[in-house]
Amino acid sequence: MPGMMRRYGFRRLRPAARTFAVAILCLGMFLPLPALADRRLKTVFRSQPVEWSLEMGEEDGPPELVFTPAWTWSGFKAPLAGDPVATPLTIVASSRDGEMAALRSTSGEIAWRTSLGSPLTVGPATDGTLVFQATAEGRLTALKGSDGLPAWSADLGSGPAVPVRVFGRRVLVGTLDGTLLSIDSESGRIEARQALPGRPSTAPEPAPRTILIGTDHGFVLAFDEIALAPLWRHSAGHAITSPPVFDAGRVFFTAADRTVRSLRFRGGRRRWTTRTGATSSARSIARGPYLYVLCYDNDIYVLNKRNGHQLTRVRLGHRLDADPASTGDHLLVVPFTEASVVGLALPRLQTVGRFALEVPGEWFTTAPLWMGDRVALGYGRDQGRILALTVAEKTEAPPAAPGGATVPGP
Repeated sequence: MPGMMRRYGFRRLRPAARTFAVAILCLGMFLPLPALADRRLKTVFRSQPVEWSLEMGEEDGPPELVFTPAWTWSGFKAPLAGDPVATPLTIVASSRDGEMAALRSTSGEIAWRTSLGSPLTVGPATDGTLVFQATAEGRLTALKGSDGLPAWSADLGSGPAVPVRVFGRRVLVGTLDGTLLSIDSESGRIEARQALPGRPSTAPEPAPRTILIGTDHGFVLAFDEIALAPLWRHSAGHAITSPPVFDAGRVFFTAADRTVRSLRFRGGRRRWTTRTGATSSARSIARGPYLYVLCYDNDIYVLNKRNGHQLTRVRLGHRLDADPASTGDHLLVVPFTEASVVGLALPRLQTVGRFALEVPGEWFTTAPLWMGDRVALGYGRDQGRILALTVAEKTEAPPAAPGGATVPGP
């Protein structure tokens, strides 16, 4: 250091300037250069916030949620294939051995049932009128939602790699051979086909006039929603593990290197990157200024959407790998192997309700499906079953009158 001081004329500096120069030189000696250069990557482990400051008093806690069993259906001989979906009057579910059933959402009674005669690896999709199911052998079948009768079928050329999605009149299917297909929902005609750089690792996601998808080769890609013409691609360098979510001109997703990333929707240029403690495969939830990321380390990370700074993280009992259900005021999450569904109040994520399955050796195996005032969940490691729960806010009991009588509420 003395040689460096003489070289840069240290003695000719003023006393205040000398002090500043010494501080800068010491900082350069003890702080590694990569730490100074890396401004995009933020790690949550350098400073862990302990309080999440919001304009809300602790006394203004949200009301509790009460989960009441409405009905249970146990009709599949094999476990469920993927997540059930909701039509206006029914819940449609599939089993791994090729069975499909539509259950009336109010009672759990069977509206129709059919067999596709082929193993299934993903669940159904629906546009509200038709139900679409892809088989492991690579055939997409459309069934009428009213009676389960076949409407059409199409050859995909390969089995589905990710769940099927429906956007408007388009059915989007990502296949094991690295292809994204756009199929007309009314006729079953393949309208567009696009080769991907790698196998799809996330289900297609909608954005304004755009389809977003991630691959196991580390790419997030944007395509025109009609012709699937490429718009842009972003290379993350690691497999994409959660669906790219569009919100307010940004795209948010997670990668296998335990990072959460934000891109500009126009052009796909990176805005920020931050780290979590484990992999995330669940769909992130963007709400207001916050981004909620569910991780395998049992935590939900709450990030500032604008810059990726971690505001807090909330720990639950088990790994979080299934997509949450967002009800507007709450998140419903299903921790893996915990055999419970947990209600969290937004935005602070206070636990306001919990329902335990209490079936020995079983836990919920699907994401929660929200239907107005009910939530449906699948379970069963050997057989496919569905449980529907009525969800309501707990009301305060009316005050007791003298003599033990209850004063009627308003």
